[in-house]
Amino acid sequence: MVSKPSKQSGPHATSVTGKANDTQRVRKRDVIREIFGFSKSKIKEVDATVTNLAVSDQNPPQVVGPPTASSASDVHSFADLAVTSTPPVDKSLPAPVETKWISNIFLENLPAPMVKTELPAVQDRIEVTQQLAYCSALLLHGSSPPQATAAELEEQARDPAMTLQKFPNLDKKELDWLAQMDKNLPAKERIYWLGTRMVDEFAKDVLKDSTEIAEIVLLGPVLDKETYRSLLSCTITAFEQSVLLNVDLLQGVVQLVQVAPTGSLVSDDLVKILRVLRICLQDTHQQSSVHPFHLTLALSRLLDVMAEHKVKDLNRVEDHEPLSGILSGLKGSSDPYLMYQACYAFQALQYVPDDESALQSVLRHGTGVVNGLIQVSGVFKLDLGAVLEGLSNLQEALGDIMGVTSDVYKGVNSVMESGRGVLDGLKEGFSKGKKRPWYAAIRVAQALLQAGQLKDLNQLIYEAPCRGDPLFQWGICQLLGEIASDVIWDTNVRQQAVDLLGDLYKNDSQWGKDESVKTWMINIIGQLSTVPDQTVNTIAIALLKDLHLDQNTTTTRLPYPLRNRLPLPTSSPILARVQNITPLEYDLCQYQLQRLQQHHQTVYISPLAKPSLKAKDEDIFPLLEKVLEFLASERQVILVLGDSGSGKSTFNRHLEHRLWTDYEQGGPIPLFINLPAIDRPDQDLIAKHLRANNFSDDQIQEMKQHRELILICDGYDESQQQDNLHRSNALNQPGQWNTKMIISCRTQFLGPTYVDRFKPQPTDRYATGSQDVFQEAVITPFSKDQVKSYVEQYAQDPQTVLLFRNQSAWSSEEYMNKLTAIPNIMDLVKNPFLLTLALKALPGLVASNKDLASIRITRVRLYDMFVDQWLETNRFRIQPNKLSQKDLEAYTSLMDDDFIGCGIGYLLRLAAAIFKEQDGNPIVQYNHRQDKYSWKTDFFGNDPEAKLLREASPLTRTGNQFRFVHRSVLEYLLSRVIYNPVETVEGDMDPESETASPTALLSDCNNPLFQKNLHAEPSIIQFLCDRVKSSPDFEQQLRAVIDLSKTDAAVTTTTGATNAIAILVRADVAFHGADLRSIKIPGADLSGGQFDFAQFQGADLTGVNLTRSWLREADFSGVKMDGVQFGELPYLELDDNVVACAYLSDGRTLAVGAGSREIDCVSIYDTSSWTLAYSFSAPHKVLAMAFSPDGARVVFGGKDGLARLWDCARGQEVFVMEGHQSDVNSVAFSPCDKQIASAGKDRTVRVWDSQTGESLFVLEGHTDEVFSVKYSPSGEWLVSGSWDDTIRFWNSETGEPGVALDSSLSVVCSLALSTDGRWIVSGHWGGVLRLWHAASGEPGPVLHGHTREVTGVAFSPDSRWIASSSNDMTVRLWDASTGTPINTLSSHKTHVNDVVFSPNGLQIASGGDDGRVRLWDVDSILTSSVEQLDQIGYVRKTVYSPNGQTILAFGSDYASSSQTVKQWTSLTGAPVPLSIELPGHVSVESVSYSLDDIPTATVNQYGTLRLWELKDGRRETILEGSGKAKHVAMSPCCRWIASTDRDNTVMLWNLNNTQRMHVLIENGGVDGEKINCLAFSTTGHQLAVGTGAGNIWLFDPQSKGLITSISTLRGTAAMSFSPDGQQLAVGTEDYLIYLWGLQSEERAIELRGHTEELLCIAYSPCGEWIASGSWDKTVRVWRRRRGGAESWSCVSTVRGFFDAVLDIAWSPTVPMEFVTGCRDESVRVWRVSSDGEGVVVNLIWGSNLAVLQAEGLVLSGTIGLSPMQKKLLVQRGAIGDSLTLEEDGRSDVEE
Repeated sequence: MVSKPSKQSGPHATSVTGKANDTQRVRKRDVIREIFGFSKSKIKEVDATVTNLAVSDQNPPQVVGPPTASSASDVHSFADLAVTSTPPVDKSLPAPVETKWISNIFLENLPAPMVKTELPAVQDRIEVTQQLAYCSALLLHGSSPPQATAAELEEQARDPAMTLQKFPNLDKKELDWLAQMDKNLPAKERIYWLGTRMVDEFAKDVLKDSTEIAEIVLLGPVLDKETYRSLLSCTITAFEQSVLLNVDLLQGVVQLVQVAPTGSLVSDDLVKILRVLRICLQDTHQQSSVHPFHLTLALSRLLDVMAEHKVKDLNRVEDHEPLSGILSGLKGSSDPYLMYQACYAFQALQYVPDDESALQSVLRHGTGVVNGLIQVSGVFKLDLGAVLEGLSNLQEALGDIMGVTSDVYKGVNSVMESGRGVLDGLKEGFSKGKKRPWYAAIRVAQALLQAGQLKDLNQLIYEAPCRGDPLFQWGICQLLGEIASDVIWDTNVRQQAVDLLGDLYKNDSQWGKDESVKTWMINIIGQLSTVPDQTVNTIAIALLKDLHLDQNTTTTRLPYPLRNRLPLPTSSPILARVQNITPLEYDLCQYQLQRLQQHHQTVYISPLAKPSLKAKDEDIFPLLEKVLEFLASERQVILVLGDSGSGKSTFNRHLEHRLWTDYEQGGPIPLFINLPAIDRPDQDLIAKHLRANNFSDDQIQEMKQHRELILICDGYDESQQQDNLHRSNALNQPGQWNTKMIISCRTQFLGPTYVDRFKPQPTDRYATGSQDVFQEAVITPFSKDQVKSYVEQYAQDPQTVLLFRNQSAWSSEEYMNKLTAIPNIMDLVKNPFLLTLALKALPGLVASNKDLASIRITRVRLYDMFVDQWLETNRFRIQPNKLSQKDLEAYTSLMDDDFIGCGIGYLLRLAAAIFKEQDGNPIVQYNHRQDKYSWKTDFFGNDPEAKLLREASPLTRTGNQFRFVHRSVLEYLLSRVIYNPVETVEGDMDPESETASPTALLSDCNNPLFQKNLHAEPSIIQFLCDRVKSSPDFEQQLRAVIDLSKTDAAVTTTTGATNAIAILVRADVAFHGADLRSIKIPGADLSGGQFDFAQFQGADLTGVNLTRSWLREADFSGVKMDGVQFGELPYLELDDNVVACAYLSDGRTLAVGAGSREIDCVSIYDTSSWTLAYSFSAPHKVLAMAFSPDGARVVFGGKDGLARLWDCARGQEVFVMEGHQSDVNSVAFSPCDKQIASAGKDRTVRVWDSQTGESLFVLEGHTDEVFSVKYSPSGEWLVSGSWDDTIRFWNSETGEPGVALDSSLSVVCSLALSTDGRWIVSGHWGGVLRLWHAASGEPGPVLHGHTREVTGVAFSPDSRWIASSSNDMTVRLWDASTGTPINTLSSHKTHVNDVVFSPNGLQIASGGDDGRVRLWDVDSILTSSVEQLDQIGYVRKTVYSPNGQTILAFGSDYASSSQTVKQWTSLTGAPVPLSIELPGHVSVESVSYSLDDIPTATVNQYGTLRLWELKDGRRETILEGSGKAKHVAMSPCCRWIASTDRDNTVMLWNLNNTQRMHVLIENGGVDGEKINCLAFSTTGHQLAVGTGAGNIWLFDPQSKGLITSISTLRGTAAMSFSPDGQQLAVGTEDYLIYLWGLQSEERAIELRGHTEELLCIAYSPCGEWIASGSWDKTVRVWRRRRGGAESWSCVSTVRGFFDAVLDIAWSPTVPMEFVTGCRDESVRVWRVSSDGEGVVVNLIWGSNLAVLQAEGLVLSGTIGLSPMQKKLLVQRGAIGDSLTLEEDGRSDVEE
């Protein structure tokens, strides 16, 4: 309906009639009528009708508006979503001067239009492009702001109205959809991906039909910048390349430009399109007007965009003037439509090089201020008042250049009346450089329309100052026609547009004074009468009838369609093709969503890791970064190791979530594979996993052939696998799966050669190694900062609040306070799972214990509390009122019987069943039909009680698979089944109240302890160890099981005994003096066990592991020892120094070159028995030797400058190679056996023909002596190392020099190349090693550890390990991939000259100046290195606490200078953590206890001695005047400290006044003697100072005076006062001990026995015993003999030390107990006892017992020992009548 015009005053009110007297003008009107297809009679009829209507209707109309709300299809542009729907407050207009008529057809401003469809569900397939465009637009507009806080998001969820206020254009349905999408990022990514793929598909399509063009253009505003530009480029190219004008492509290009996303267009794009259009227009304007019209229309809209974008680089000569000329040339056209578009384009062209667009010009002339670029894109609201004011002001500003008479815009003098019709006006519009107000007004109208401001548009039409201009009227009519024909607008709006056209035609006297405007309006209405929309065409037909026009006659001549954009596509061919391209991707998307929805980890701390098991905890890196780096590398497998609960599975799930979140279609596919859930994962692993997740065989094959997979294999240890899954599944092999594998495993399940189970098979079958396709990372324990961060997240987790029920939840600070207040718990909770258990248990624990310091927490107790709490919490969650009758009865029964107790019983039975029925596989698959009669039904069937208990238990379910929430929970429960506690207090859930019946284990043969060897279940053993430590009764039970095996040989009994003793050994239970006669423990793991004086007679130890066991004085008479393992091999001892070693090709035979300083003899030994095969004398003064690859020949390098080739079998010289001028330091055979290389002191490397001895090359370049020469594995290169600090490469075939590497690490002493040819390792004079990349020469890691020159280096055959020998008396093993030290082997007594690997890599041989060749078992080296936990370095000082309950020790690492202080309980050796850590930059000089029983360290920091209390809030005391101390002593009374520095000045401090220092001896006294030792008497009244010259000075600390002096004539090494201060024991450098009576002048008592220098002496508290330690690796115990003259005798010699004994201290409270500190890094506690006949010194406990100890081991009648094992035990000190010493070995015992 059309309202009657309302009367308003205004400056442009016009009369109803107009004059038409000009004959010429009438003729022009006739021409226009013919163009539009009207006859003269018809026009006259219409004019008369309109005139009559206008004159007769004088009454104001009733305003009747359209419907106010638009439907779901009220949309226009996807890029315009940010427009607020609230219409702006209209600016007040100037007071009206004159009344004018306004018809209010558009009654309200609406949101910008947008194509809307039904929104798909998150996982639904998008079928039509309109739906894709709609979804993409919503995602661009409606995502939650990144800055929104969690509280804001939560409030939005509670109050949808608030969300609607923030996103006013979106309805609730759209907001709900967006919320779902925010939770499913892959679904978002798929929508974006579809758009990108559609652009790719469109670009590939050569024939682009109209539907495809309309379809792809629809996506333009929602594409990302890169994709949009790609689409624009390919569309422009397609238009350029089209032979005939493609109108759809043309409009597509223009529409893409109009809807370009912000920032996606650049000026060059627009200029390029403009030039293309200009060329097309120039080529076609002489033809029919149809093509020029479309080109000009496109040009107009392009120029509009260019004006808005302020394009300034339009070349005036090349672009602007030619285009102006073309547009001017259109003035001769008789087509008014074309002429109007040309004029419009010309006007737009005037703004292109300007600083502002037409719209900005209008706004600038208004009162509003416009800053920056304003685009007509609907992202702002125009203030209509400012717009109208601006148009008025703009018209005045342009008045002097308009070139139109002043009456054009005044009164009733229209353009028509001025003598010019619209054609003349159009032609005049081409005047150069003239801007017209009508163009600016049309641009404003377009902006209002695009923003949805229809009401404002309505007002603009009636109130624009230039509304009388026919060109303005043409533009407005065209705009209304486009609205009415555009289906993107709501039907009501389109109807209103027709109504407004009719109203302007019929009721507006000013509108259409030019007859061409009315003719244009009639044609528009006629066109609308044919549109498909029934409502619109009905109104248009009715209007034509109202105007007395015939529909058919009005549309016959209209040449152009009414549309401002391409029609919406009727189908979606491109989308259909994209959807069909990758059906796999759709299913992958579903799988992706499923996986992301399953991931829910509210509390997560990204773990840190180190590169290997032996790497230091300080060498850490973020694990995620390392894994992402691995994924970007060429490596194939990364092994992630970690202890139980360290967060491996959590990390794996987090990684999977990260990879799926970042997943791009077509990219690598992440697969989280739970290995225990796969049947036989060693075969067809990937396909089994994919089938289980509903992928078809065709899809699996497609992924196998075309995709890369990232396998995240979780739980290798739980899968009970021993196979290498990468190799057994043939991954990365030709024609097989292309994968990256991340595989996790618990460290407890690793053997020494674990790498072989994970290392990939090389894709090149000729490759010699696979080092660079494998790496590992070991998750490190939580740091304090990580614990704190985890606690902060945990405290904020909503689930945490549930634990407090009705109480206030704790803050993170409260949690941390409790954790730090409970002793030892912070050391326990260093992984996320144990920390979680502790945090869950803390509230209940604190509630029941007021004194937190008294709480004793163990790992097993954490699990006890966790299980109880889990059951308790879930019991409260059961709602009885919602249970069925049967379930309610079951619930009542369970509550009556103690729900928690029933739950624990259910869990214990389930754990036992899993262990028995599934061999420990943690995943139970239950199918109701298939498993109806199986054991699983008891736990997972429909029994109401089982159902309730199952739902309350710590179990998780995935489909038909059940498992415990963590593997360790299952292991804990099984350990609890074995423990079999008995509740002693009814209802008391405290695990500490549980006790074990002394006979419980013996009476239950079904206990898992008797069913299976638990050696493969280290975590279960660890839980049982905790039980042993907390329950003495359980220890007694296990001992009873062991004793039962003495008389019962049943398999179950021996299995139980084997497990029982292994548990006790792992729990550090010592069996010193134990009666273990006749026990049967085959296969038991007794490694590291302590069996001092134990009785094993007649025992069955078949297959027992005795590695690193303490077997001193044990009796193994008659023991079965078949298959026993000692973890060590016997050494070979020769009479001369061992200069060189070399394995022959058979892998068993070792050649040894020995001599005084050079090689005098070469001997060939069988290493399996040390049997001598043959030997021969070497030439004189041989410095080096090397064997040919087949071992048949040997080449010697001599001190005489000759190289000699010998035949090994005959022991004869073959030929001599002369050339070197001096020593030949190194020789080598080429791998092909055709060449020999030699390196000498003459700075040359020489190459010889190995068959003839002919000199091939002399390689010169080194500037000093060459020490080492090696061939590369291929034989192509020689590498040499020299005293000149360089490493040089040489081509062995041509002699050409290669690169030279400057080591910068001092002299190169030794070289080795890895067998895979990738690495070179160099050993240097300064004790360091360096790795080099062989291919590039780039330096790699520097390996620190040795303290003197590195004499030999060798790679293992698999290139994984490096062995090195040094003059520091050690052999070291390193990880070749990281440079991490693995172990230090220190059994040589002096310089080690050479080291080699056996060909199979299982052994290392080393030889030294001690005449020994030692064989090292690599597996044992790796195993022992993993298990050494108390690494402290050389133990220099030990001291008991005053109460005797703890022992404090100070150690230092000579190689690294690192220093450590540790503490143990004196009774059991359990570690006692110190409450403070020393910083790394201090030097610890001594440790002791203060008078307050506070452990105290004397440290040197910044050159000053300080006393540091080793406790929180430590007190620090500075000893003024101190310097770098050499020796430090504190008096037992804690009053005095004495020190001596490197200048041999002795200083004394009184700790009551540390500001004052006294010098007792300056610079070594008169004779400048070297101060060797200091000692205080017990009371502190005397200080003894011993010198290297044998003098001893006694001072009174109080008076600082010298009391007396004593001379031993031998250098003093150690001193100690007797408890009463009356005697001084002095140990000397020549192995003697002197006892001086300080109150008598009698000759000192002399004690002999030690064979090397004394290092420590200590009196027992009673003064009747002395213990002394020496470099001879023994402790001797001396006893005073009373009666007559005083005498002392050695009553016991304690052996078993592997290095010098550095310190001894007696217990102040336990009689006859003392502790030793040793250079072998051990701390050992001993107890002296007497059996009436003699004195026995028993070991109580020891730390770091890392080597087999068999001193005094009795081996009489033993069965099953091999000769090599016997030899080993003899060398370790074993005795027995069954032992014979081979003739080639020495009979003396190793010392």
